[in-house]
Amino acid sequence: MAAFGFISAPLKSTNEVDLVKPLTTYIDSVYNTSEDNRSDITEAVQELNKLRSKACCQPLDKHQSALDVLTRYYDQLVAIESKIIISATQNPVIFKWKDAFDKGSLFSSRASLSLSDGSFERAAVLFNIGSLMSQIAAAQQFHTDDEIKISAKLFQQSAGVFARLRDVVLGMVQQEPTPDLMPDTLAALSALMVAQAQEAIYIKGHKDKMKAVSMVKISAQVAEFYADAQKMMTKDVVRGLWDKEWSSIVNGKTIAYQALAQFHQSEVNGESRQIGEQLSRLAESLKLFETAQKYLPKDITGIWDIYPTVSKAHTAAKKDNDFIYHERVADFRSLPALQKAVLAKPTPVPNPITPNFRDMFSSLVPVQVHNAMQSYDARKAELVNMETVRMREATQLMNGVLASLNLPAALDDVTSTETLPESIKMKSAKLKQNGGSAEIMRLFNELPTLYQRNEDILTETSRILNEEKESDDNMRKQLGTKWSRMSSDQLTGPLVTEIGKYRGILHTASNADKMVREKFEAHRQGIELLSKNETELRSSIPGQTAHATGETDTVRRLRQLMTEWSEVTTDRELLEKELKNTNCDIANDFLKALAENQLINEEHISKEKIAQLFGDLKRRVQVSLDKQETLINEIQSSNNKFTGEKTGSSTGAERERILKMLAQASDAYAELKANLEEGTKFYNDLTPILVRLQQKVSDFAFARQTEKEDLMRQLQLSIVSGTSTAPSPANAPPRPPPPRPAAPSVESPIPPPRTQQSMQATPGAPQQQATYNPYQQQPQMQQFQQHPGYYQQQVPYGQPQPQMMFQPQYQPTFAAPYPTFPGAFPSYQQQQWPQQQQQGGFPPNPQFGQQNQQGGTNPFQ
Repeated sequence: MAAFGFISAPLKSTNEVDLVKPLTTYIDSVYNTSEDNRSDITEAVQELNKLRSKACCQPLDKHQSALDVLTRYYDQLVAIESKIIISATQNPVIFKWKDAFDKGSLFSSRASLSLSDGSFERAAVLFNIGSLMSQIAAAQQFHTDDEIKISAKLFQQSAGVFARLRDVVLGMVQQEPTPDLMPDTLAALSALMVAQAQEAIYIKGHKDKMKAVSMVKISAQVAEFYADAQKMMTKDVVRGLWDKEWSSIVNGKTIAYQALAQFHQSEVNGESRQIGEQLSRLAESLKLFETAQKYLPKDITGIWDIYPTVSKAHTAAKKDNDFIYHERVADFRSLPALQKAVLAKPTPVPNPITPNFRDMFSSLVPVQVHNAMQSYDARKAELVNMETVRMREATQLMNGVLASLNLPAALDDVTSTETLPESIKMKSAKLKQNGGSAEIMRLFNELPTLYQRNEDILTETSRILNEEKESDDNMRKQLGTKWSRMSSDQLTGPLVTEIGKYRGILHTASNADKMVREKFEAHRQGIELLSKNETELRSSIPGQTAHATGETDTVRRLRQLMTEWSEVTTDRELLEKELKNTNCDIANDFLKALAENQLINEEHISKEKIAQLFGDLKRRVQVSLDKQETLINEIQSSNNKFTGEKTGSSTGAERERILKMLAQASDAYAELKANLEEGTKFYNDLTPILVRLQQKVSDFAFARQTEKEDLMRQLQLSIVSGTSTAPSPANAPPRPPPPRPAAPSVESPIPPPRTQQSMQATPGAPQQQATYNPYQQQPQMQQFQQHPGYYQQQVPYGQPQPQMMFQPQYQPTFAAPYPTFPGAFPSYQQQQWPQQQQQGGFPPNPQFGQQNQQGGTNPFQ
């Protein structure tokens, strides 16, 4: 303790915590970071982990450089509170902080608190900032003006920190805090720091020989501030926290500065020749000094250095009055109260505290903005999907019409006697170039393994969650009301919902697999024929018996219409690519709205932006559809004329049937191959998402186990100390109950599928086609990594409630059998397929090789 007897608050202590794994897992699961950003973020997480170790777990010198480390860590915590949520269910990291005033007693039941809560960590670090400020202030030597100014400044800043914590701590710590973080404790510390700041200002005034009239006001206010601190420190809820020395010093300084105020006022009286009042105040000052001696140590130089001056002044004034003035000594009780001047106040906590602070995670946006961006992406993807499906359904309709008319193969028969029409020959070559029927079968054979891998991960995830719940239920049955922590049911609802959602996704994908298989079976004969060599293909087509000679105007018109239709399909492929590739950086729009209003009107901003980006593309889609209507009418009209112009029987009924089948099979092949390729990608992309969900559940279970062990220790301490109940949040004032507790993560127990290699696409899997894919993800797999309601339950302290995320409406069709937004909303498993609505539906959780309700076997068996 310094020569002036200044008091400094102790620091809270904690243990090392690994932030790297849980924070990296959370960022990977929530944010879709680019490769460049991922390396920067990984580096930032590691730097944050080192910063915490340095700020919280290593000894801190009483120097500004140590304070800078602490404030930089705190500022970084504040900067990420809206970006990286730390809570029991989302991103479990257990922070254990000991009570700063704990004496290490065996019977102390609130010596520490462990919570998986980022706001609790911020509260503890902010407390240490206030404490370290007070320690640096108290350690100043007061030899120079700068040292005195630094002390006064830091005491006021410390007071501001404790005052800020006093106002917000119950919202930041969702259980009963340790005694050092109780509002009454923090209020007392803030009052004490203000008193010491005012005292430092008094020391500066005394050193500068300020006028007595000013010193009266300053010292009288010091006394009042210490009196206020004394009242707060003697409240029943906190009086047991302080060292006896603290109470003695505060009491002693209250009295000593009352004495100094009376002395300085006596100087003012002496200057104005008010001898009677001067003597009365000097006598009172001496009396107060004598009382202060009972409390203040003799080594507090600042106060006791003045005491001899007071004694000499009293002797001299009494002598002058006896020999010169002969005034009656005034009754002290009749004298007017002294004026005061408040020069020290708690300094509001700035944001950020550190000058020129740099956010290490500046590339991440707040979760509220991220959710808004996901909603925007969902709205955009729904529009893209809707327009794409409109074009594809129209294309399928047109292809069906052309196949029924045997076009364009029928036109080849007009000018050629070749059994194998040129158009069919080209379709066969293209199909074989893409792998033929063997490629389709290879893709089909991979799907059951990919499905089962994801099913196994979900099963293991459910097992971990169920085991944790059983453990908690057993402890609750054994200990009854003493087992006071939140039940598993209160915490795991979002996780259970998420698991159920992904089961629904797998169910939907399994049904889509079946639909694709049925489509393949319907066109299997044609695909297998087109996969054969040219000789075998020609032999499977009946030859012509006769043909028309020369091209009529009708034939030329039909050829022209076929060319126009080909141009339409080419234009549609380009339109699809433009629809998918049209993007914009809408983050700035949401960030601006959040900064201006603290809320984001996502629907208004998104719809306005989408209308701006896609208005012209939607118009072009409609023009294409209108063009098709015109072409269909003209093709049917021209084909009627063409049929009437044929002489004799140019083709037999069987030849026409075969050619129609081959044309339809060619169109179906392109769709099937694209479907299966995206299906493979769908399952491979789903695997790492489910692994992260399993990791999150494992982290939650580990955190609950850690919390369980900590609570058991506290119960044992309660038994030893003779108390009947364990420390419980139930005894705390009513507060919001968001889920809490957690800990470092553990390795995932599922075998090979969980390895990094298993998260990659299956080796040899073909690249995604531009044509429609039923497993298609738009805009990203990120869309189904979180259940909106689940993430909106956890709102950082002091942040506004986010709006509900947009949920696209999914209606399965034969043109689009798979969810375009896999997992973006939980209603997939409730949808029925068109044939289900007629036949009674599929089993609720199909497995490969099991029979369906109609008695059929799974085609992948």
